[in-house]
Formats: sequence, C-alpha cells, structure tokens
Amino acid sequence: MSIETLRLTDKTAIRAYLNRDRALTAYALGDLDDAFWPDSVFYGARQGGRLAALVLLYHGLTPPVLTAFGDPDSVRAIFDTQPLPDEIYYLMPPELETLLGRYFELPEIRREWRMVLDAEAFVSPPLDRVSRLGGEHTDTLMALYRQEAGPGEEVIAFSPWQIAHGAFFGVWDGGNLVAAAGTHVWSQAEGVTAIGNVFTHPAHRGRGYATECTAAVVQAALAAGLDTVVLNVRQDNAPAIHVYEKLGFRLYHTFLEGPGWART
Repeated sequence: MSIETLRLTDKTAIRAYLNRDRALTAYALGDLDDAFWPDSVFYGARQGGRLAALVLLYHGLTPPVLTAFGDPDSVRAIFDTQPLPDEIYYLMPPELETLLGRYFELPEIRREWRMVLDAEAFVSPPLDRVSRLGGEHTDTLMALYRQEAGPGEEVIAFSPWQIAHGAFFGVWDGGNLVAAAGTHVWSQAEGVTAIGNVFTHPAHRGRGYATECTAAVVQAALAAGLDTVVLNVRQDNAPAIHVYEKLGFRLYHTFLEGPGWART
C-alpha cells in the first residue's frame, strides 16, 4: 500500500490522532494550543486514507524539537519526503531509535520515563515555602538554571517565553532563588501540561524544595482543569522517580531524548 506524506494544517485531524494516547503524545497535544501553534510544523503519513504516523517539528526552541509517533515505515516516509533541519533535539519513543539513527548522528541518548499523574493519588506537601514566578523573575530563573549540574540534571529546554505561557514556582532563600519547577507546555484548550525545568541549587538540596515546587505546578494544573499532566525523568534517577511517585505520578512509557545532527 502506497504511503502519502503531507504537511498537516487541520488541528481537528491532528488532535484526533494524538488523542488516541494523550499521555504518550502530551507535548504534541500542547503544541496545538494557539500559543504554540505558530512554531509547530506537523507532518503526516497516510495509508489508505488513514493517518498512520505523525511527525512534529517545534521551532520555539533552539535547536528545534523533533517528535514522531506511529508506524516506523510511515515515519520513514515522512523523513524521506519532508524537510528536516540539520540540527535537532529529539523526543522520541524507543521503537523509533533505529530509524532516527539512520538520519541523524545521536551522540548522547538519554533514556527516560514518561510519567503520568493519577490525579486521585496526588498528595501535596505543605507549600508555605513556595511562591509563583513571573516574567519579572526571568533573569533570576535563568541564573539558577546556569548553576553547575550533574549528568542528566541540566536544564536544556527552557525559554523565558515559557514563563508567560505556563506555570513556574520557586523557593527563595533570602533574596536568592534556590529551587524552581515549571512547564514545557501548558494548554487549557487541550487540557494538557508537561512539567519540567525542575532544578535545585546544589548547595540547597535535600530539603524537599524540588518536591514542593513540582507539587505547586501540579496543583496549579489541576486547578486549571488540565486532565493530562506528564513529566519525563531519567530512568537511572531513582530518587526523583520516588519523589514523583509519592506525588501521584506513575511510570507510563519509555522515551529517548538528546541532540542530533543530520548525517551527511
């Protein structure tokens, strides 16, 4: 059966495909929001009139983020026929790893868990030490994220634009921001958010700050009526996984992420 590839511009058709597994496709769903849509390029592959695969390039970050779902042969058809950038940051289910490696050099593959919130199991710690962060805190937040971090702790998918279009919370020690958590995508229209940018200054760890900041983001998401709340965490980061499980998250699916450069 022949495979037709095309750029997708109908949100209804894209949404119908992504809604088949909202926890798996949460980031892509969020990019349907009007705030993210202008930077989002969706490609599809059709077999017999049925959408069999979807590829998303999100240009709101540098390098652009590449995500794909569906039948590997159909994803390959999209890669073969649609324009792809020379440099990417990929967020990909592991069943597409071999395919991705045919098109891009992958010097660092981070293996992560996609975790999804069970809202009924959410239990928040006291949040007295946590406060909401806004655009006026952009420089302070960026300074925190530039602190030395261990492998896998680096904050690499942050844009100040996310503060205005998401939910960020932090803990202050005196006049210094020492911990924060926020969101990669946030869409009330799609009912979805992806938590990220969770970081605590190395000198202030072990005090529960990251847990409290993350809980504050979850609480804000639930108050806003978002029914799909996800996050990604490295598979070898057992302490963080334990913290998220205590907040009501459960392991859902494995993901790969990292930088990639087009093979020549």
